[in-house]
Amino acid sequence: MTISIWQHVDFEGPSAIGEWAKERGHMLEIIRADYDEPFVARDALVVLGGSMSVYDGLPFLSSEKAALKNYINRGGKVFGICLGSQLIADVLGARVYPSGTREAGWRGVNFAKHLLTQELGDEAVVFHWHGDTFDLPAGAELLASNDAFKNQMFSAKGGKVIATQFHFETTRESMEDLIEADGGYLEHESQFVQNADTIRAGAKHIPRANELLFRLLDKWINLA
Repeated sequence: MTISIWQHVDFEGPSAIGEWAKERGHMLEIIRADYDEPFVARDALVVLGGSMSVYDGLPFLSSEKAALKNYINRGGKVFGICLGSQLIADVLGARVYPSGTREAGWRGVNFAKHLLTQELGDEAVVFHWHGDTFDLPAGAELLASNDAFKNQMFSAKGGKVIATQFHFETTRESMEDLIEADGGYLEHESQFVQNADTIRAGAKHIPRANELLFRLLDKWINLA
């Protein structure tokens, strides 16, 4: 199986998704949205995060939204992370907007009871780096929430479409890349933002977060 990856910035790549794909024998095809590469989507699609917002008016975002909407309408499987989740919400007709706060670092989320989350437990500590939020699209099912953002994760189209505000896929390397490239994002008055030292200490949560990602991706990719 070939999984297309739509990437938006140098410092937010597939990370642990690459490890999962390699273990399962899947091929990854990277498409750089910010390089104006064609938005190809093969057997399944992963839409990664980025430092931009869906409402920023960047030229490639209009093309990306159109391609994403078309792929979803054709029954494609899509897994969106952070910006990717916001793009999914947008093309499904929901409002995406600044929340007025930020969440960054290792913080817990609580999972709703659902077929897709039944192997994830009740809660997990996962990596966050976001300030925008979205309303839940019509017909979507809420899968995770916390005290900072109600809509942390949802599914749509019978589970073929999954959107997560947070980053299950974070590795030590990708965490350091993000801090180095976008560390100024942490300079914000919010009870939900950790400093770089606290974030690095939270790396102990990476193995479990990645394990839960693998479980969720296995369910998603095997849906009929």
